[in-house]
Amino acid sequence: MTVVPQTEWDELDGKLSGLCKIARAAGCGGLILRKQASLSWLLGGRSHVPNTLDAACFDVLLDVATRELTIVVNAIEAPRLQATELKGLTARFHVVQWWEDRGGALPSGDDIGSDASIPARINLSEDIAALRRRFTPLQQTRLQQVSTDAARAATRAALQLTPTMTEYQAAGAFAQEFLADGMDPIVLLVAGADRMARDRHPLPTTAVLGSRGMLVCCARRHGVVASVTRIATFQPLTSAEKDGYSRLLQVESDFLDATRPGASLGDAFSSGVAGYAAHGFDPDEWHRHHQGGLSGWEPREFPARMDSSQVLTAGNVVAWNPSGDGWKVEDTCLVTADGVEPLVHDPAWPQLVVGDRVRPGILQL
Repeated sequence: MTVVPQTEWDELDGKLSGLCKIARAAGCGGLILRKQASLSWLLGGRSHVPNTLDAACFDVLLDVATRELTIVVNAIEAPRLQATELKGLTARFHVVQWWEDRGGALPSGDDIGSDASIPARINLSEDIAALRRRFTPLQQTRLQQVSTDAARAATRAALQLTPTMTEYQAAGAFAQEFLADGMDPIVLLVAGADRMARDRHPLPTTAVLGSRGMLVCCARRHGVVASVTRIATFQPLTSAEKDGYSRLLQVESDFLDATRPGASLGDAFSSGVAGYAAHGFDPDEWHRHHQGGLSGWEPREFPARMDSSQVLTAGNVVAWNPSGDGWKVEDTCLVTADGVEPLVHDPAWPQLVVGDRVRPGILQL
């Protein structure tokens, strides 16, 4: 029986071994981590202050020889990090004044690597990204938990919707459900009936929902991100509307079927976009919106393309995002040795089985 570690610190040694291997291969004696995704992977906590910024509020310096960690942080954030996000971490804290540039406290030179492209350091971002994309057992457990909780929060929010509710009001109800369950809604989109077909990234407005509403959220807890899209209708769907949504789930199934260890991200993308024509959509429907890609530490690392060469492995996380004819579907999925497993699931939501997978239906209110 596999024992899943209980805290980030139980898995820290293995992560440091992976980072040290990358650094040594590049001839580096020190490694700087500045990206929020890297820090979330390494330490598990919230490395941000504003949700709207990619920048982290501290940096980590790894001494490859001693494996000692140094947290470089300003005097505002240091007490909170020590008491909350980084409580229990064995590390040295280098604290600077809030008006000082943290970068001045970081070493430079041709033996210093980094997870970002910064002057006078060796850019090891691709190798580090590949390492953090393979979720550890604890990270997979936490991803499953936040995905399940995100699905349930979406159900609770959808049940509160009314035709006269504005998109902003719906977004407020949606956000409240996530925050109440300890998740930060870092992406929050809502569309009423008039905007679902037009706006692929529907930031909420004062327009009322009308005959149906779509809720979209990327929720983060312990650094891991789950994406969820759910659609509710206030009037029965026509046969044509049901058919359109069913066909879109078939397109998604083509993406999911091709998402397996050993396949490239580009191959999975190509198989999915070919599904539009195969299932009765405009062959160029995928031109109107990106189709998703690697996820887990960010809502999207980058939109996948046909030439994306990253090879998928067990432990990777993807969130494919097909849309068409006014419909959209997106759930976070884990790549396993046997294929891909959708994680965002609430049995209280209407279910459809597509390609032997349980997928979300449309909620009739």
